[in-house]
Amino acid sequence: MSGTMKFTDSPEQAAVVQAPSYADVVVVAGAGSGKTYTMTRRIITLIEQGVSPYQILAVTFTNKAAGEMRERVEKLVGTCPGMWIMTFHAMSLRILREHCEAVGYQRNFVVYDTVDQKTLIKNIMKEQNIDTKLYPQAYLSAAISKQKENDVSPQAYLETEGDNFRSKVIYRVYKEYQDQLKRNNAMDFDDLLVNALHVLRDNPDILADYQHRFRYILV
Repeated sequence: MSGTMKFTDSPEQAAVVQAPSYADVVVVAGAGSGKTYTMTRRIITLIEQGVSPYQILAVTFTNKAAGEMRERVEKLVGTCPGMWIMTFHAMSLRILREHCEAVGYQRNFVVYDTVDQKTLIKNIMKEQNIDTKLYPQAYLSAAISKQKENDVSPQAYLETEGDNFRSKVIYRVYKEYQDQLKRNNAMDFDDLLVNALHVLRDNPDILADYQHRFRYILV
């Protein structure tokens, strides 16, 4: 177990790892500074202090980092059923698989990858006779993604930006894109984050369940 392993923590890493289980800890660190290592050590320490893995949520940006964390933790403390170590998108997908009806989807919804998105937007542009030289598909895809990142619906976008021709083009494509996704019971990667947010923000009972379960959240 972890007691037989040697770890070399910097003073800064040790402060994070050994912080009391009830403490809120904020760490500012750059690339290559050992964030994944420190987060892994923190998880192991929490479990050694008696925290149930079921109460731990660890979220990171890449599949590689999430995989490394889970592998290191389970190597030292054994299999941890119920513990969530995953990316933001994977966490959102798991929430939506359980609660997608709250945002109007069926449980067998599909997730469109970037190729699917590109194809759908190109088809919409063709149907709407949009000049691809003035409005390349990549430009429209990026514009739509930006609005989703800010949780701005097509209608909300039109109301704030719709007084010029460019904005009206973006709105038409954005709205049709979302309509077709919904008809196909599909979400893109941005939708995973936005819809998971809506599930938690708009459903206090669901939010309370996750708040009760995950008492230790590491990002």
